[in-house]
Amino acid sequence: MKTEYILDADKPLSRSLLWQIQRRYFMENGMAAWQDDVVPHQISSSPYMARAYADMALAYVEEMADTLDFSKPFVIIELGAGSGRLAYHFMRQFFPRLAASPFAKLDVKLILTDFVPEIVQFWQMHPRFQKYIVAGRLDFALFDVMDRRPLHPLNSPHPITPNNGNPIILIANYFFDSIPQDSFVLQNGQLHSNLLTLYSDQPEPDLADPALWERLRLAYEPIPQSPPYYDDPLYDEILQLYEAYLPDTAVSFPNIGLDCLRFWQGTGELLLLSSDRGHSSAEELVGQGDPLPNLHGSFSLMVNYDAIARYVEMAGGTALHVPHYQDGLQTAVYLLGDHSETAVIHRAFDRAVAQNTPDDFFAVKQAITPHLDSFTLPQLLSFIRLSQWDGAVFEECFPALLAQLQEADPVWYGDVIDVVTAVHENYLPLTDTDPLEQKISTIRAICVQVWKLQSPSL
Repeated sequence: MKTEYILDADKPLSRSLLWQIQRRYFMENGMAAWQDDVVPHQISSSPYMARAYADMALAYVEEMADTLDFSKPFVIIELGAGSGRLAYHFMRQFFPRLAASPFAKLDVKLILTDFVPEIVQFWQMHPRFQKYIVAGRLDFALFDVMDRRPLHPLNSPHPITPNNGNPIILIANYFFDSIPQDSFVLQNGQLHSNLLTLYSDQPEPDLADPALWERLRLAYEPIPQSPPYYDDPLYDEILQLYEAYLPDTAVSFPNIGLDCLRFWQGTGELLLLSSDRGHSSAEELVGQGDPLPNLHGSFSLMVNYDAIARYVEMAGGTALHVPHYQDGLQTAVYLLGDHSETAVIHRAFDRAVAQNTPDDFFAVKQAITPHLDSFTLPQLLSFIRLSQWDGAVFEECFPALLAQLQEADPVWYGDVIDVVTAVHENYLPLTDTDPLEQKISTIRAICVQVWKLQSPSL
């Protein structure tokens, strides 16, 4: 009989050893998690996603116009900013539009956060971030969701607190799926805490061992539980609603994510922009099984956006979810605070998110990508433009683009150079030898060479 070792026994999911394994992975790997393309981030860090967030952030500034204090900074915080690519795309879309708006003199600062010092230092030294740092638009800080404290930005002597004098915008992109959460089970109308035990076929002294996941076995056991479940009555009210109305199912609960949201709201106003794999309605929670990690170097779990929405609305805020089912990615907007009017936010959400969801674009992209070799040159250029000059989309188009250039009328070459130049300017390389740079140079060299043959004066 095979011997199994108990690594962690009968723990609520949010207090499981799983999260120590998660932390060790990121502490050990740092930026390599993204440089080696292990942690998926293409859709979550795309220019298309950044466009939606920039639209919502500008709408929020407009919505809060009457309460803004122009003598104090207006802070946008990205939680767990990872590769930094979403932030770069966001700044390129947000700040030029802010400068052309009635709020050009508002001191807006974007703060990128992570709990891994190496990642924060990488952002601080990145050449493409320098102009934003010098302009006072960008800063960086350590933030640990399990030890929530005010931020101490690297380039400012002033801490960022929840009650900073102006509303706060939080960006939580692929964040809630990677931080601790709890699991409950409904059986015969009663709520059970879903306790987790971890087994391995050997002792595991090294939680950073990449082969650890091959040996782990997860075993959940539902234990009947009565309220109170948490120290926040709103959390308990949500769970009691599930207990009263849902059939037998497993339900995740984002307690640590809600703790973070509650911390950053403080006593003020807050906008949360979030995208992740998850469920946005109670109907989607029905028929769920025990939460099992989706492995990609680190791991992620599905996010219960229905619980986040219920919390926000019970706290007097507004939750905006896309009205149609999103198969791959949920994008949601939440307002917390005293909002008597939200017309500007609703219009922006309808235009920037509900009618043009990042999930919709990604679904179409997945269908298109296998057929790029049949695209004409104008069609390839159109696809790259529609992606908001996404470097990942350009790389997928590159073989077809290279082939089409061999036969193309040189009249198109000016447009090709414009597109690849826009892709290059919109791209945040994560290494000194990023292959996209070479591909852009290859395309540009072909175009310039043909032009010179036809126009010797160039």
